[in-house]
Amino acid sequence: MRSELTKTAAIALLASGLTACASGSHSYPSLAIRDVERGIATEAPAPAAPIRPATPAARLAELRGAAKAAHAAFTARESEAARLARAAAGQPFESNARATAIVALAELDTRRSKTAEALAALDALSAEAAGALSPDPALAAAQSEVAAVLAREDAEIARLWEVMGT
Repeated sequence: MRSELTKTAAIALLASGLTACASGSHSYPSLAIRDVERGIATEAPAPAAPIRPATPAARLAELRGAAKAAHAAFTARESEAARLARAAAGQPFESNARATAIVALAELDTRRSKTAEALAALDALSAEAAGALSPDPALAAAQSEVAAVLAREDAEIARLWEVMGT
């Protein structure tokens, strides 16, 4: 009797499961013959135009201007830092002249970091353009220009450290 009860329960469970599959939902695709199956060609949709986010000229001008302002601040302190580095040359590490020159070089490096910030923003824009497969010649030119200014500032700071004799 128990096996009969088990069989009846199993059949009832299967029947309820099958009725769930036969629900009245219309979310299934049609099984009707499609045009492609009849041999009728349909046109594929035109591919979407590639995304080409151009870097706004105003943003490039802003970053170039920031780099020029940072470089102007750098050059304004450059001659004073060079004078202090020459005065510190050959002085002992604990001398006031050397401490003053080190502070001047640190200030010069701080001004150099403002130029580096502008280059970092240009690099980020360049990475976005590369990711979108849309190189921007104006962006590349601005990036090269600011990188050259930064390289000149780096070389000057290195030269002043050598003058000081570290």
